[in-house]
Amino acid sequence: MNQKKQNNVNRLLDIFPVVIEHKIQWSDMDAYGHVNNVAYFRYIENARIAYYEAMDKYIYEEETGTRFVVAKTGCTFKLPLTYPDTLLIGARVTEIKGSHIAMKYCIVSTAQQAVAADADAVIVSYHYGRGKKVRFPKELAENITAIEGWNFAG
Repeated sequence: MNQKKQNNVNRLLDIFPVVIEHKIQWSDMDAYGHVNNVAYFRYIENARIAYYEAMDKYIYEEETGTRFVVAKTGCTFKLPLTYPDTLLIGARVTEIKGSHIAMKYCIVSTAQQAVAADADAVIVSYHYGRGKKVRFPKELAENITAIEGWNFAG
């Protein structure tokens, strides 16, 4: 991709501090000749995992037993994707409140230089040992605010 096209694609993801690259696989396609809608959720899951790694979630999980559960998710499909294409998937946290965080995602097609889908999710902090929701961990909230460039309000 030439530099001008790359800059246009990158601009679409300016507000996303975590961006991953994913090449569409032939197996992502369905009988209608485009990427099946289920694949979009796998793409955003991969971006969410990258965000979790950036905020040290897995280290915290092992130390405390607190895990995250996807409580709600949705996706708005804006244009069809086809093989071959390389996607850029952005992830960001837009809210930390009580026991949950809200996340936004953006899937960009580099071939089409356009947003293919916008998605969101609500992630709940859950302690399996106690069998209940728990307040979102302050340590991870501080990591998120550093990633997002916010001032942590505690």
